[in-house]
Amino acid sequence: MNRIKRRERLLIGVLVVVILVGALALIRSQPWGRVDLRLLKPTTTNWIVCVRLNEDAFGDIVMLLPDGNTLRITDDAHDDRSPDWAPDGKKLVFSSNRRENVYQLWTVDPDGKGLMQLTLGGGAKLAPFYDRDGKHILHIAQGLVTEIDVKGVHATQLIPSAEQMIFVRETYGQIAFRYAKRPIPTLIAAVQRIDEGEQAVLQDLTATQQQLVLPVLISGEQVDLDWAPQGLSLVVAGTGLRVPTPEGERLMGGVIRFDFGEKLEEVRPQPLWLSPDNTQAAIEVAWSPDGSRVAFVLCERESDGSLRRVGLATVPEAGGIPTVVVRGEVYHPSWAPDGQQLVFAMGKPGSRHIYTVRIDGTELTQRTQEGDYITPRWSPAR
Repeated sequence: MNRIKRRERLLIGVLVVVILVGALALIRSQPWGRVDLRLLKPTTTNWIVCVRLNEDAFGDIVMLLPDGNTLRITDDAHDDRSPDWAPDGKKLVFSSNRRENVYQLWTVDPDGKGLMQLTLGGGAKLAPFYDRDGKHILHIAQGLVTEIDVKGVHATQLIPSAEQMIFVRETYGQIAFRYAKRPIPTLIAAVQRIDEGEQAVLQDLTATQQQLVLPVLISGEQVDLDWAPQGLSLVVAGTGLRVPTPEGERLMGGVIRFDFGEKLEEVRPQPLWLSPDNTQAAIEVAWSPDGSRVAFVLCERESDGSLRRVGLATVPEAGGIPTVVVRGEVYHPSWAPDGQQLVFAMGKPGSRHIYTVRIDGTELTQRTQEGDYITPRWSPAR
């Protein structure tokens, strides 16, 4: 009898363990269910994340360490893109098709541990950017601007809102955005794709209107934007910008700053640099962490109308003549936290490498050796 009771207790114990293990596995399989139990995480000062493309143009996330070593965060047959740092430098978010070949948002620690799926549901999730406070991540879900909290629990469609969708479908048919950033929870700047190219638009989330009316700051062939590190100042750069002049609208390349008052209508545009004859352009703009300068990729227009990347340039936040820091086919500049260095990709597609340089053009250093690298981002950790 005692032997039977011991056997029953043993079976009950095994069953309890199986149930607990299964429950834990189920919890950890959910975006909200993974808990990092490590007490210490790596310090990421002067770490640089980037993407290495393979021959099929699929990306892996790669970390460049200060000692010159390279750490492969992901290394597989999936496509991983658009990494962005959390404001404290302790987490990365990126877009990947690693589950069912659908692009979702994933987070991972900078040392490659703690990989976690953040978003669910059908449709591609692309171009993630952390908010300044690190509490939410803006991204593009099926062409629309959406936010999700960093735990992956709550997702909200922002532009257009869910209430505006019927009007949008009836009026526009389709709206598509490339990426979006915001300095405060209620104000978003986004790059919207249009038939004629792209435009920089705003959305005030305090306005609960049924119809979608987005203030358009400026449009052009290609438009890029970035917020100042402090305050409500936005810089927009582009090619073929439609700039109003006393003689009428003209196409120009360049960089324009927009300073906002308490209301969005109180906006003060200030050209930082313009190419009046539209022979030059500025793309992939990035405002320095100290707010003193704006970096961008300088382009020149060929005789057939196409653009050629000619260098990495900066312009003072109050405007002036651009300073060319490095000449070459440059992509995706990003600032170091001290505002004295830049990281960027340079070279022909298929053989681009990551470089760092000081803003005076000295200490140009190649940081990668083999492969094709894009979208470097310097850790914000100091």
